[in-house]
Amino acid sequence: MDEFATRKGRRYGTILIDCETRQPLDLLPDREAETLAAWLREHPGVEIVCRDRAAFFADGARTGAPQAQHCADKWHVWHNLGEAVERLVSRHRALLRDLVEPEPSPEP
Repeated sequence: MDEFATRKGRRYGTILIDCETRQPLDLLPDREAETLAAWLREHPGVEIVCRDRAAFFADGARTGAPQAQHCADKWHVWHNLGEAVERLVSRHRALLRDLVEPEPSPEP
């Protein structure tokens, strides 16, 4: 599941895709947890929910398919990894600078 825009900046919905066939299953008219939960209750065979960190996806999936396992899709895994590496590098900037630009040795 992911968000999609029908009118960018104005109206967003939820797209549901079968991860095995890569075919769209349905388009939901909004990004509300209850709308997603209702759809999942109508389709009780859902075993795995692939989603991003959006709270409405988590709440809707937990409510509508409590038996399903949750995971992140490849794009979000790489995106989250990139953010984590960026935070790590930012925190250790001084150490990294010393590795790249060693202090000059004193002249005799």
